[in-house]
Order: sequence, then C-alpha cells, then structure tokens
Amino acid sequence: MDQNSSRIVAGESNTGGYGLVCQYQFEDGSSQFIFLQISDKSGAIGINPSLSFCTENYLQVISSCKGLLLLSSIGELGLKYHVFNPMSKYVLTLPQHSITGHVIRSGLAFDGNHYQVVLAHAADTEGDFVGLEMEIFSSDTGKWRRFHPKNLFLPIPAPDFEFPELKTHPLFFNGAIHWEIGGHLLVYQVEDDHCELIELPNFSEDWCWQSALAYKRCLSESQGRANYTYTDFEGVHTWILLSEYDHDYYSNYSIYDRKKFRWGLARSVNHQDLNLKHQETYFHLGQRKWEPYDASPIAVFEDSETLYLQLPGTVVSYNTRTDVLEQVCTYSFPGENFNCCSFLPLTYGRQIEGESASESLEVGVVDLPIKERLRTLAF
Repeated sequence: MDQNSSRIVAGESNTGGYGLVCQYQFEDGSSQFIFLQISDKSGAIGINPSLSFCTENYLQVISSCKGLLLLSSIGELGLKYHVFNPMSKYVLTLPQHSITGHVIRSGLAFDGNHYQVVLAHAADTEGDFVGLEMEIFSSDTGKWRRFHPKNLFLPIPAPDFEFPELKTHPLFFNGAIHWEIGGHLLVYQVEDDHCELIELPNFSEDWCWQSALAYKRCLSESQGRANYTYTDFEGVHTWILLSEYDHDYYSNYSIYDRKKFRWGLARSVNHQDLNLKHQETYFHLGQRKWEPYDASPIAVFEDSETLYLQLPGTVVSYNTRTDVLEQVCTYSFPGENFNCCSFLPLTYGRQIEGESASESLEVGVVDLPIKERLRTLAF
C-alpha cells in the first residue's frame, strides 16, 4: 500500500458505533456535513462537532464504508473522486480514470486494511441490452485497472442522468458492493471479480418511468443479510436478500423460482396505519398526514428493528417491534426543497465510539446546526 493510502485507513481497522452523516447542500453549491452518532443501547443521538465540516465547492457524498467516505467533485476533465477519512480529516484525490462516457454507478469497498473504488459505465450493447464495464482503483497499487464482466447486460437502457438526491447509495457487505440499477441489484464481488444481476422485489417493466418518481430506496445490512427498503403508494417495505440456506427453508413452505426471485419480505408498514396511530406526532411535525412521497428510508441498523425515515424537515426512527415512532432530528429547508438535505448511514471507528461514550448523547430531538460556522475543507 502506498504512503498516502495508508494515511487514509489509519485508525479505521476496527469499527464501532453507528450514526448518520447529513449533507446539506445550499443553492450556491456549497455544503455542510454534519455527523450524528446514535447510541446502540438507548437510541440517544448527538452531533459530533469534531467531525462536522463545510465545503465551498460542489461536493457529493456517494457512499460510506467502515468509517471512510467516497466523495465526488467537479474537475476540468469531469468528476473527480476522493476517499475521505472524517476522523483524521485526510483526503486522497484519486488519479484520473480512463472512462470517457457516463459513469452510471460508483462505490467503495474497504476491508479495514485496504480499499477499492469501483466505477461502472455502459460499454457494448447487444440489441436492446446494455453491457457494463468497470474501472477499479486499488489502494494497494495506487492505480486503476479495467474489468469487463462477461455475459452481463442490463435489460433496460442505462440512465443518462439521475438526480443525485434520488439515487440509492451503494452498500458494501459480505465482500461485495451492491447497487440498485434499472430495477435490479448489481452485486460485484471485489476479490473474485464476479458480477451478478438480481431482479429487485419491486421490479416493474416501466422502471424507467417509476424510478423518476420521488419514492426513495435504501440498501442496508442487518443481522448478516443485505436489506432493500423502499416506499411506494401503499407503505414502507423491507426485503432481505436470501442465502442458499434461506432458500431451503422458504422452499418448504412455498413454491417459487429461486433463481429469478431471491427475496423474502421482512416487514411492511402501511402508510394508513402510521397516519392513524401517530396523528399527534404528525401534528407536532407540522404535517396533517404522512404522504407516501414524503417518507424516505435512509437506514436500517444492525438490530433490524429500527427503521430511520426522512420526512420534510425531520428524521424519525420507527421501531417495528414496539410500533414506536420518535423524532430524531430537525432541519430547516427553503420552500419545498427538502431534498437539499440528504442522510447516509455511517459506521464509526472504535476511537470515536470511545470518545462519545464519555460524553452524554441527547435523549430527545437534535436540531441540526444549519448555517452555523464550521471548519472549511477543500477538495
């Protein structure tokens, strides 16, 4: 591993607690990044001011992985990619890749010792199907390499443009990066250079139209399984990606195509039920009812019982076992543009977890310090 890459991963080999990183983007392109820590015992939440910062240039957070962040900014030759350690404040700007077309997916893989950044772009086509090609940066070599998955084609045209705030953040889990793309889950096993395309439980033939809606989705890890959570007109639904052992169990109770359908429904929460049971909470939030397009799932953490949802101006936690809905944090936004504030789950290193243990996390609602003066970082 080169010297710069070793500085990035220093202190991140062991992960500890979890939380959320909030990116609040202003109209001039500048952003604030506010880091929230969540107690895994009480659910109390607190702002970590030592990690929070702001930027004056356009910056987009792409993914998080075991304490590291993958970010992108605009350069002379297109997007530049940065791997950032919030704990050390060290950032490594990656060398320019050789992709000339549109990067349709990007992700970060980190095993605690070295990391890889993966960019996927549309390659050759075969009829109505689009092939994929990947460029992979390794911290071991400090260089990019190219990988072309064989016999892997997207069944719908690759998107030319997607609003960043409507994208589903990738998930690195069990040695693989998982992306949502075109109604499918694209899984790339980093060490084996193996790709797989899995149809999502909410796949539709009209996915190009459906994905343009404001309904949001999130990928998460819980109890050793990859989770896919999405909202639709009826409610909020979480599905788990089944393993071979799970398939053996489910096949004893139902008949289905285990090669085509790889999912099991973990939970489904109806919007109407939430409206009826939590009317007082909605009035407190300044909303008469819960609109389907307002609810954006942002995280399902390790205990698998607590679902975090973003609503206009607030984040709430919903315990699916106790049916308790609690407000976590609030933020202000201009007009109707509550998408200016996005949230991403983040795992903290054990050093940060230890420091926060000596501080009291707030039991109650945290008001995000939007527009307060923070240290400025340049990317």
